[in-house]
Amino acid sequence: MTTHEKLFEQVRNHAAKGQLVITRADGLLMLLPAMARASVNPEMVAAVERIIPPTIKRNVAVIGDTAWASASSARLQAANQAIPFFGMLMAFNCIGHSVWVFDGSANTLSSGCSEADVLIVDSASVSALPSDWQLQAKATMRNPQILIHDRATYSLCTPA
Repeated sequence: MTTHEKLFEQVRNHAAKGQLVITRADGLLMLLPAMARASVNPEMVAAVERIIPPTIKRNVAVIGDTAWASASSARLQAANQAIPFFGMLMAFNCIGHSVWVFDGSANTLSSGCSEADVLIVDSASVSALPSDWQLQAKATMRNPQILIHDRATYSLCTPA
């Protein structure tokens, strides 16, 4: 088992326990506890339930900017600036899905997508991915569903 495979095994274990997991470039993890459902705006809960219903627990891998998590005082405001849909990810976690975020670098792509049911990619990260990123991701995912979060329209769409 490679170093990245071991790392993402830990990532998935933490995510399965209800923590939103951010992988940092230095290999360390930032763990955020799931918010209490009652503390989340009911309209946000309803919106994310329409995207990924809570009836079946899903593994949601996310490719986005994780540099903010390495700052000496990483804050949620920085997360929202780096990943504009970070609130959506917190809501997916809140309704019971396992969620982890990584940078999608070539050496982490396959391991980071392993066992995921859904992959959400920040549109700002797509250009840094290898040309065959979708094939690499699908090869290790359990139930490959890939979505791109379009920053311009703040919407999720399937890749072309």
